[in-house]
Amino acid sequence: MCSDISQSMPPNSVLVYENMGEWFVVLVRDGRENVSSFELESFATAFAHGQ
Repeated sequence: MCSDISQSMPPNSVLVYENMGEWFVVLVRDGRENVSSFELESFATAFAHGQ
């Protein structure tokens, strides 16, 4: 699922989204995808802002 999302994202970008109560941060740097998961939205958004 994330690969489909990251393919449409710019090469250096961050996306935060929720799926079934879990929060995900998709980080794309130089076209390479990294996904981190969090239980709380506040943690996910704080992590995303720090990137």
